[in-house]
Amino acid sequence: MRQDYERRLKEMGERLNRLEAAAAQASAPSAATSPAAPVAAEAGQAAAPAPPQQSRRQYADELFRNTTESRDQVPAGAPNQALRERAEQVLQNFVDISGYFRAGYGRDGEGGPQVAFMAPGALAKGRLGNEAENYGELIFSKNFYLPGAFSLQPARDNGTPSDPIARFQVRLSMYDPYQAYADATATSFGLAEAWASIGNLSASQPEMKFWAGNRFYQRYDIHINDFFLYNMSGGGGGVEDIRSPLGKVDAAWIGQGSQSGFSDTPQPNPANQAGFSKTNLVLDLHDTPLPFGKGFFGLTWTRATSGLDANGMTAPNTTGTAFTFIHTSSRFADANSVNRFSIQYGREAAKTFTSSFETYATAAGTFIRPDAHASYRFRITENLILQPSPHFSFSPVLLYQLTNYKQYGGVERWYSAGARPIVHFNRYASLAFEPFVDWTEDESAHQSGYLTKATLAPQISLSNFFMSRPVIRGFFTYAHWSDAYMGQVGGLDYAHRDQGYTAGVQMETWW
Repeated sequence: MRQDYERRLKEMGERLNRLEAAAAQASAPSAATSPAAPVAAEAGQAAAPAPPQQSRRQYADELFRNTTESRDQVPAGAPNQALRERAEQVLQNFVDISGYFRAGYGRDGEGGPQVAFMAPGALAKGRLGNEAENYGELIFSKNFYLPGAFSLQPARDNGTPSDPIARFQVRLSMYDPYQAYADATATSFGLAEAWASIGNLSASQPEMKFWAGNRFYQRYDIHINDFFLYNMSGGGGGVEDIRSPLGKVDAAWIGQGSQSGFSDTPQPNPANQAGFSKTNLVLDLHDTPLPFGKGFFGLTWTRATSGLDANGMTAPNTTGTAFTFIHTSSRFADANSVNRFSIQYGREAAKTFTSSFETYATAAGTFIRPDAHASYRFRITENLILQPSPHFSFSPVLLYQLTNYKQYGGVERWYSAGARPIVHFNRYASLAFEPFVDWTEDESAHQSGYLTKATLAPQISLSNFFMSRPVIRGFFTYAHWSDAYMGQVGGLDYAHRDQGYTAGVQMETWW
């Protein structure tokens, strides 16, 4: 299938090049009328050939390309990339459609619906065979350019167009937990993105783009535990991809708003709510050449404020800064390998390394955790995707996080280690195994413990790549946790147990 797609794409590309060359030759000024031709002839020099011209599709896609998320690192030769290119050929004159979906069903060992196993105090979990919901995103986007753009006249000297290029994107999301599988009213839908961007405005800075709206912005993730270590998504605006001697510079203003109870912490009254708002000024330097890869440097200044509740009380207003460094190395061991290392430090409102608020759960519900003065967080991660042979791929992750919430939670620590090795029996059938262990400590609650989880999942996919999608898998997951966490893991079915298991089936895809 891949070879057939590649052959067809190559033939279409050659045909398009011939047509563009013929059109360019017909519209180009002749030597007799071109003012540059006599000069070249008088100097006894041949006229310099025109630089190669990119198609409108290639140029616009490159201008708005995203490379932060793990699934954006899919090799160009993977079959799902060929399918995506085929869909783009069919739809490119109308709208681009992309998306992410996972769906299936699971049960636990006691006969109830699947509930994910996650350590108290951890911000993520090993995701294979441990996702207890259907979730999807459907993205509609369109690039806009003037009818006269992408012709040799008025092209720049490097062959790129001189007219502006715009992009609009909207992303719809859905969430359906397995516990409410038969209840259609429990399925929630959202408008995750709606934004526009305009670029190619300057000959000296053709990649620079201005944007505004609500968008996924600077999302760096670890795939096997679905953890976004840096995520400044939200509403606002800014400018991105300004070229500099050290890399590309982005600057943005991004805000978030919500409501939550906070009085009488740690047992707030859910009916007594106040408004919260968070303002983030984000300055990033990315694509910085470094040994063995490229660097990302993120600096955020954040201001969090709250209004008054019914009792006239307010959460503390805090201002904080955070720094993030991410080193990404692609193709360092093989054509499909990616290594990502990060180190982060943030204070007060900026310590979440996101544009939004951090929450905590109680028996009364889920509430925003206020940011105390002098609170801070330090985090370090290491993640690798490696495929040394067609029959084996591997992705390990290590994580350490220290947070001091001060009066709103004290000191908490989180250690996490896991891996997903996959044995590929042939191009389509594979067996994935994912062991994970998370250890957390909450000093204020005088509580610490571990949760171990292991999943075995036979899979069928389109090819033998680690990130090949769609994939259909069955799974069996077993988890064991400390006595200190009894009643906090596994839902009601395992409220008085220190271990449990789930089994089910799942499909996962993106394009």
